[in-house]
Amino acid sequence: MSRILWGLFSLLLLSGQAWAENNPVILTVSGKIGVFTNKDKTVYEFRAKDFQALKQRDIVTKTSWTPVSTFSGPLMRDILAKVGATGLKVKFQALNDYAYSIDRWEFDKYSVILARAMNKKQLEVQDRGPLWVMYPIADMPVAAKGPQLDAKLVWQVDRIVVY
Repeated sequence: MSRILWGLFSLLLLSGQAWAENNPVILTVSGKIGVFTNKDKTVYEFRAKDFQALKQRDIVTKTSWTPVSTFSGPLMRDILAKVGATGLKVKFQALNDYAYSIDRWEFDKYSVILARAMNKKQLEVQDRGPLWVMYPIADMPVAAKGPQLDAKLVWQVDRIVVY
């Protein structure tokens, strides 16, 4: 009987591991937030499927690095609402340790998204994924564009700190 139980336990462990591999954590949010996914109440971890379950928006625009493309992902204001964010600034951190802080009011003013896909193709690390901060550049006033806006288009985002 113990072999059967051990076999079932092993199967459960393997299926749990496979689920985690198919549904990895793609974004960790910390700082001034009120909703947490860990028992220490320090972070909210978005797994791929949780992130995709948020309402997705499209932005059609070009960047300094891409031709006109369709970027898809949830609105930053929806992500912040999901984690119960209370801070006034958000620092985006990339896999390569580049970081940039943005005033939270900009997310409402410009309907900024955190893109998970470009032209319906999921962003991978080699093509600026897993996540890319994207503004509707084509719809923005000329005075808001330029190098300062380019600095805000953080790619390879995997962490956000609300402060």
